[in-house]
Amino acid sequence: MILSRRRFLTGSAAFVGTAFAGNAWSNSRRPELPIPTLIDGTNEAPVHLQLREGLWSFKPGIMTPTLGINQDYLGPTIRARKNRELNLNYHNTLNEGVAVHGHGFHVPGEVDGGPQLEIAPGDRWSPKLSIVQPSATCWYHSHTHGKSGEQTYRGLAGMILIDDDETDAMDLPRRYGIDDIPIVIQDRTFDEQGRLVYSLMDADEDGWYGDTVVINGAIAPVAKVPAGRVRLRLLNGANARFYIVAFADNRVFHKIATDGGLLEAPVLMTTMEMSPGERCEIIVDLSDGKSADLFTLFEDDVDEAEEGIVSGMLGVLGSSEVAAEMPSLTLEVDTSLVPNLVPLPEKLVNIIRPKASDVVRVREFELTMEHGGGASGHHGHAAMDMAINGASMDMNVINERVNLGEWERWRIRSDMGAHPFHAHGCSFLIDQMEGATAPEDQRGWKDTVVLDDDDWSEIVVRFDHVATDQFPYMYHCHILEHEDRGMMGQFTVT
Repeated sequence: MILSRRRFLTGSAAFVGTAFAGNAWSNSRRPELPIPTLIDGTNEAPVHLQLREGLWSFKPGIMTPTLGINQDYLGPTIRARKNRELNLNYHNTLNEGVAVHGHGFHVPGEVDGGPQLEIAPGDRWSPKLSIVQPSATCWYHSHTHGKSGEQTYRGLAGMILIDDDETDAMDLPRRYGIDDIPIVIQDRTFDEQGRLVYSLMDADEDGWYGDTVVINGAIAPVAKVPAGRVRLRLLNGANARFYIVAFADNRVFHKIATDGGLLEAPVLMTTMEMSPGERCEIIVDLSDGKSADLFTLFEDDVDEAEEGIVSGMLGVLGSSEVAAEMPSLTLEVDTSLVPNLVPLPEKLVNIIRPKASDVVRVREFELTMEHGGGASGHHGHAAMDMAINGASMDMNVINERVNLGEWERWRIRSDMGAHPFHAHGCSFLIDQMEGATAPEDQRGWKDTVVLDDDDWSEIVVRFDHVATDQFPYMYHCHILEHEDRGMMGQFTVT
């Protein structure tokens, strides 16, 4: 019997620590965790963002050609604030067009950054975003038609943090780069010269998998942190990988937020799944003074293990090249840093769910993959045809039309395997996830939901901003190769 995702997550905690407890890693030869530059966008002054080529050292002594935003790889972290305007000024210095999507933002379609808003080489784009949503960890990344996967893989992504008065009053860790740390998790493959290896044409049905985990662009880095409560803002920035996140010593942590903001209360966990595009904020307590080794296990490896054969499972858990040797990230206590020892609030925010009578329409979406078809849309990829409700992405077709301000129920499933489904311009609430009641840590505001071929996932959603035929929103699989091959649709809100 093969372990399902849900069954693994409920039964894995007891032996995750055992898998790595006997290993020891030398921190002296490992890189320091890179912390992206923080840009304050809360004063409404323009935030200048240059899309450019770069050279980045993933491995000692090797410079890898990359893409970046204001830097050689990835982009700066931008701070925004509720009830203020965030003014972005993109300048594309690359020799190819780029669309940049503000993932998680509640903004009109004309500033959402979908593929219709591609910035031509040499051109600029200056969206003005009126921030009306609560505190959340969002991100921005390439959404170029047919090239999202490659451009994001090479480095066009970064975080945007939204603050608000309610969260400021909670005494949560908030010192950026000290006890409030951005963590961008990705997997990459390198050739013998240290160059990034990527090919949409050669990706298999699951998308493009790298063999090496990188955190903020570093392999197995070390972060110096205070001996207290530390907030990790985790982003699964991978093209296709699902990760299982856990600490080597099986220590507990509290999940306090997901895509769209804070949960109603902290959720105690020892293991956590993250799908591509998803964000999770966790609090880990290091007041014992001990270092904490964080592992990001490849879920596809874990799913191949047979139930009840613990020794086999442990072999799978250590099967990826880097995970077998060292953790993805080590939090090393530095006693010179002032710790945050304030207890976590028992209550965080109130989430008001719509009543059944508030939902005025039900829509169904099925994500499909067919072997042996012809060319998939404009991409010319003959291995798989990818579609939603039988239609592959067409820039000239509006697939759905939604009314402004009305609650809807969206039922989504796939005909083959697991997919992270993302909708633009909103946050939604999950009622059902893969045929079961949404787990406690997924009952906050979300913009990505996991679905598979076992049963329906169901969300309730309302769109409060306009998206026109000229600048529609997208719904799509957030496995970027699936998106690029056509598993995406367009919808208006009027």
